[in-house]
Amino acid sequence: MNVSQKEMNFRHGRAIVKATTCLLLLTAGGVISPVQAAQESMGITSTTSVQQNGTVIKGVVVDVNGEPIIGASVVEKGNPKNGTITDFDGNYTLKVKSNKTPLVVSYIGFISQETKGGKLTLQEDLKSLNEVVVIGYGTQRKGDITSAVSSVKAEDFAGGKIGDAAELVKGKIAGLSVVNSSGNPTESSSIMLRGATTLVGSVTPLVLVDGIEGDLNTVAPENIASIDVLKDASAAAIYGTRGANGVILITTKTGKRDATVNINYSNYFSFSQWSKKAEFMDTHDVIYGKTSQEYLGYDTDWIKSVSRKAGFKHNLSLLINGSTKNSTYSANVAYNNEEGIMRNNDNENLKAQLDYTQYAWDDILKFNFNALVTRQKYTTGDFNLAYRNAVIRNPSEPVYNEDGSYYENFNKLQYYNPVEMLNESFGNVRRRFSQLTGNVTVTPIKGWETKLMLSWGEGSDAGEYFTSPLHYSLARQENYNGSASKSNGNWVDKNLELTSRYHTTINNMHRIDALVGYSYLYHEDDGFKAGNGNFSSLAFLWNNLGNGSLIQEEDRHASMGSNRSSSKLVGFFGRVSYGYGEKYNILASIRREGSTKFGENNKWATFPSVSAGWTISNEKFMKSTKNWLDNLKLRVGFGVTGITPSDNYLSQYLYNFAGYGDVKDLEGNWIKTLEVVQNVNKNLKWETTEEWNFGLDWSVLKGRLSGSIDYYVKTTKDLLYHFAVPCPPNLYGYTLANVGKIRNSGIEIMVNAIPVQTKDFTWETTVTMSSNKNKLISLNNDLYETDNFQEVGGVSDPISVTTHCMEVGTGLGDYWMLKSVGVDKDGFVLVEVKDENGNWVAKPFNTNLNVKENRQRCGNGMPDVYFGWNHTLRYKDFDLNMQFTGQFGFKILNAQRCFYENNSIAYNRLKSADNYYPAINADGTPYIDPETGQQKMVKLSSSMSQGVWSDHLENGDFLKLANVTLGYTLPLKGKITNYLKNVRVFASATNLFCITGYSGIDPEVSNYFMSPGIDDRDKYPTTRSYTFGMSFNF
Repeated sequence: MNVSQKEMNFRHGRAIVKATTCLLLLTAGGVISPVQAAQESMGITSTTSVQQNGTVIKGVVVDVNGEPIIGASVVEKGNPKNGTITDFDGNYTLKVKSNKTPLVVSYIGFISQETKGGKLTLQEDLKSLNEVVVIGYGTQRKGDITSAVSSVKAEDFAGGKIGDAAELVKGKIAGLSVVNSSGNPTESSSIMLRGATTLVGSVTPLVLVDGIEGDLNTVAPENIASIDVLKDASAAAIYGTRGANGVILITTKTGKRDATVNINYSNYFSFSQWSKKAEFMDTHDVIYGKTSQEYLGYDTDWIKSVSRKAGFKHNLSLLINGSTKNSTYSANVAYNNEEGIMRNNDNENLKAQLDYTQYAWDDILKFNFNALVTRQKYTTGDFNLAYRNAVIRNPSEPVYNEDGSYYENFNKLQYYNPVEMLNESFGNVRRRFSQLTGNVTVTPIKGWETKLMLSWGEGSDAGEYFTSPLHYSLARQENYNGSASKSNGNWVDKNLELTSRYHTTINNMHRIDALVGYSYLYHEDDGFKAGNGNFSSLAFLWNNLGNGSLIQEEDRHASMGSNRSSSKLVGFFGRVSYGYGEKYNILASIRREGSTKFGENNKWATFPSVSAGWTISNEKFMKSTKNWLDNLKLRVGFGVTGITPSDNYLSQYLYNFAGYGDVKDLEGNWIKTLEVVQNVNKNLKWETTEEWNFGLDWSVLKGRLSGSIDYYVKTTKDLLYHFAVPCPPNLYGYTLANVGKIRNSGIEIMVNAIPVQTKDFTWETTVTMSSNKNKLISLNNDLYETDNFQEVGGVSDPISVTTHCMEVGTGLGDYWMLKSVGVDKDGFVLVEVKDENGNWVAKPFNTNLNVKENRQRCGNGMPDVYFGWNHTLRYKDFDLNMQFTGQFGFKILNAQRCFYENNSIAYNRLKSADNYYPAINADGTPYIDPETGQQKMVKLSSSMSQGVWSDHLENGDFLKLANVTLGYTLPLKGKITNYLKNVRVFASATNLFCITGYSGIDPEVSNYFMSPGIDDRDKYPTTRSYTFGMSFNF
């Protein structure tokens, strides 16, 4: 390339930067006037001019290549309210009190510098490349990452009312699906990463808290410093059998050396209400005969009768961290008490964590101690069933009879007083968990670090439940004065890890990092439960089980049971990474792992991975792009991971007492008999996932615009499935075996942008999108066979039909039901069925038609696209964060419509049951009313049974403002700053609004992979919350 061509490219790149930044500056409102631009040229030599009221300082800001930096912040030191930004040529003019006052110049991607005018060259800030990202068993420079890893820091977490760790990053990580489909305060988020990798197991990613296996509720959200997600197998393979669903690494806050003591206290109050109420018939509708229910003279709002005026949550958190020369410490205590919207639905939590690190022998030795203690108490009850009975209850019925007893009508099936259900049947669970972790790290020479970690965690769940004789389940029984039960479940987790890591840099070009390690995990759990009934006094509740008479009766029996199980997981692993300059990176790992959960022929397996990265932007032939292209990096990775089922002893014979009762032995005694409930399978092994990942990271305009794109293909083989087998020779009718194969492929996109950045105002935004497709490849082999087509999922009684199908060659999640085409003149839904010749014809619905031969595929319940859009805006001391989430390309089965949009039921109905429909003939033509000459309009027939057909499927697309938080940091001045560093007040709202065409309560429904998209009729409705809080830093 000749000189003129280079200059042309240089000017062209500069023009791109100017044009783009011009648009950004216009958006910001920080426009430089044409007059000002003309007056200030790049040839400025005079930097100051004295005026009557101060000094005007002029200058120009450029990068190391001499390119002007547009939009750089120029602020008078010590007076942040006096500042400006550079124009299109990097020029600025600022009036200050004295020419001795320095100016502070800053810009994203560069190191801030001071100047007194004239030409200033800003140096690139490489901290984004040197930023540490948590990976398996250690950390890695962000610039050396070769796998699909996403990281979110505490400053980017969602604010306000937070239930668990997943809500902190909802919508912020491409590919991570976080669903909150229940308003119950004891429910956790449902999470899934990159599709379904099993048919019978869990798709939840492995969650590690400070390296120890935990869950989304292990630690308080306020004490989390970062959440890193290992999305592909090349990153997760070092965790072997636990890594197929991805790995979520939660790192808690710790003290930093040579830091002053920091004390943070935060406090918030939150109020909740139903996000939306289903529209059921009211008393007026009963009076007007729109239901089959008798008008009884009352006007009862049954939802109101089982609800509080508002849900309420109070959250307190205290964090203290600091250090001395040779030690760091951090302590956190968090308490919250939440009252759900439904009565008697409460959840109280206390979490305390202490972290202490001591350095010795000039940092050759490091001792770390971490203690975690949690306490939780939450109420138990049949809240979902109570909600169902509240919506179907006759609104003209009373809650109580005139004598104060509960009003009941036992003539209707499964029709109970919901107030009675909540008041007369209740319990609680008290959870206690304690975990001690110790780490000893030896660094005999620079770069070589050997670490021993020991951890012991113990937990227990103590449950108790009581049902009074007034409860519907006992009210119709004679001589049954209450029932009660107590249970206790305990678990122990023992962890040992020994790792040795060596890392060095040679000639500032070669970065080498090697790791070897050993891990041992032991889990044990046991439980006990006892129940009795018919007590002499109800005052005992569950506190005197021996007082009940069932333990002595012949016809009615008390209950008692116990259990115990244990498992071990042992692993040997290693990893090595190499980086050359800032251009080339490669990483390889391997893990050899053994588990007691599998057959004796397959207890061990090996899980390798390799990945590589090429930073193209640092190549010499890309030098001409340096003025606008910050980073362009290609990544490719391959890895093998496994899936460990949650149950133990799956490869062995299991026995249980026969369910058909006692039998007589040869001597005439009635005895219990054992039966086999699981066949042995010595060849049972892991479900194994092989995954390819191809990624691209990019950044332009000095970090103002950046992002990543990942495409993956993951194939899981040796899928576990229950196969029907002959008896004999088998002792049980089904055997669990490794046979099937499933493939997931998808794309993940993340874009970060700073559209506006001025002295006082900044707008940052992040968009995430992901799409996953799966395909069931096989479900048979030479030894085990089953039908390639299976009906799965379903709705409960009285409809009791399947709703989904699973077939080799297609994806999971397809709806499988009758296809409706309209309503006939008699108000019956017309559904397509096959006639004797196999042709599709339309017939009025009846339950006999709902058979496999007549069902069709009617869409899919798994979203095609998951979407997140985050905005962070800062204006002076104000900050505003908005998190939008969305799902697109799926259908929702509105189960409430299946059951209650029906005019034949004896219960309350949805108001939509009173809708009119244009009648059609069986051939699809309009039915003309002979009396009016117009197409007849009809209601659904009162003779048509409940059922499921395709009209109950609705477009599930939605865009939701999941979280919005407005904060204000008080400007502190004077002596108070000696004691108080920072005060921030904030207000927040969750589920503020939702744009959707779905008629149900909330389109964010269950993503259970076998039968996704069902909005269950008994689901505890979602809530909308409003939060107000303050935080103080001392």
